[in-house]
Order: sequence, then C-alpha cells, then structure tokens
Amino acid sequence: MTLRVYTVDRHGTVTSDRGTIVVPPTVPLPPGDVMPRCACQHCRAGEQVSR
Repeated sequence: MTLRVYTVDRHGTVTSDRGTIVVPPTVPLPPGDVMPRCACQHCRAGEQVSR
C-alpha cells in the first residue's frame, strides 16, 4: 500500500508534505468475497431491502 503523508494544523490546512511512504503487507489479503461488503447505499445499490 502506498500512502501520501501530510502534516496538518487543527484547521485542516496542510503545513508540510512529508512525501510518499510504502507500507508492505504483513499478511496476505483474503479474497474479496470473504470479507463482508460495506453497508453504505453506494455499495448496496440494486439489492433487495430486507424488512
């Protein structure tokens, strides 16, 4: 995973750009169908509503 790192003040203004860092995975990621899907409306669009 690659992350861009910034330092910000309490108002959210970027005060310094610390550059890009690479974070190596510590364990292999599981297949996408193993993890539950997000519950947001965008990800659940088109599904039936259960009552």
